[in-house]
Amino acid sequence: MKLNKQISESPFDPSVPRSIPMVSHWIGTWEFAINRRLRAPEDLASQYDAASGSWSRTARRFQLETAYRIPLLACSAATGLADLRPASRVLDCGIGTGCLSIALNNILPDPIVYHGIDISRAMLAAADVEMRQAGMSPQLQQADILSIPHADQSFDVVMAAHVLEHFLEPQRALTEMIRVLKPGGVLFVCMTRRSVFGTLIQLRWRTWAATERQGVAWLRDCQLNNIGYQPVSLGPCAGQASTAFWAQKPAEKLGRSRIKHFVPHEESLP
Repeated sequence: MKLNKQISESPFDPSVPRSIPMVSHWIGTWEFAINRRLRAPEDLASQYDAASGSWSRTARRFQLETAYRIPLLACSAATGLADLRPASRVLDCGIGTGCLSIALNNILPDPIVYHGIDISRAMLAAADVEMRQAGMSPQLQQADILSIPHADQSFDVVMAAHVLEHFLEPQRALTEMIRVLKPGGVLFVCMTRRSVFGTLIQLRWRTWAATERQGVAWLRDCQLNNIGYQPVSLGPCAGQASTAFWAQKPAEKLGRSRIKHFVPHEESLP
């Protein structure tokens, strides 16, 4: 497997505090809060390199492919891609070992082109093995999601599983993902949600544990349409530890979308 490499040297502005809120509680006019410093990109890459050997076993333990398939079907991304085959193109950001791409591939009637990026070279090597065993031929690059090495409006679907939580400002990563998404294309992301298991993940990886309201707000800030979300069950041990969000990039011309979405009512948001 040949990997191209493109990692931004420093995606952080030194003047911006590198911390993610963990716990916040108000007592009268006093706020008591605990924050954690973000991991530097090279530190995060090393951590995922070290975890890559056991990541596939972890994915099987939590049945990630099955878990991701349910919200992928709910947002009907597969239907839109099937209409475009064989020219459909998907980008999986922070691809890990490829679970999200494999889940999508398993619900499509025909093969399409999958691209993937990750900051961890070892994860990309594992993804190459797992995806080829699933009958796929991925095109993988070592790159930072804040600097995606693809042209504007290159993909029909851009997705990421448990990546946005690593950023102090997730909108920055979303903006870059939207840049490479075609008008009318679908953005699909999974994020750790607030729960007992989510707290353990947050402590381990120094990430956000996002509420549905936060996730929807981030997508709205990016001027996306047809926003929907659904809790993701990761099995009896983890429970609903993640939330899948999806949205559509506004089309350049008015017209009926190929992809139908569940749109949550404002009053239904937590």
